[in-house]
Amino acid sequence: MDVIITKSQYQKIVFNLLDVLYGPKLSYERKKDMIYIYPNDSNPFENESIGEGDAIFRVYTGSGKGKGCKKDLYVNSETGEEIDNFIPKVATRKKLFSKTILSYVNEKTNLDIDCIDFWYYAGSTNDVDKENRYNFSVKKNKKIKITTN
Repeated sequence: MDVIITKSQYQKIVFNLLDVLYGPKLSYERKKDMIYIYPNDSNPFENESIGEGDAIFRVYTGSGKGKGCKKDLYVNSETGEEIDNFIPKVATRKKLFSKTILSYVNEKTNLDIDCIDFWYYAGSTNDVDKENRYNFSVKKNKKIKITTN
């Protein structure tokens, strides 16, 4: 049996999932060329600071961002694995998923992020796990070609 859902239904499902995993609010901290985004339960107590390792997303605003991106959202591996536990891995490599994650983070933080970057498990060959990188630009509505120098 096939189940067909609309884009808005899909977005609502992913938004609700992210709210359950990370709380209804996200906080962030700006550093030199990067913005660290933290889940709802990572608010520091007075005179305390949040560790960079607690961040669920990082936003590159200087070096490290994708070609043509002003703000590039990087989904760290722990966050990606948590999301993969609830959403089929094949669904996370689609434009709709990337747009939905960016919409969620932009709605919660007002940062106007335009690109997303993450690694995903691509299977294994000869007992060696393989990961692929996925880059997507919302403004261009296409995957970003990765060039190596």
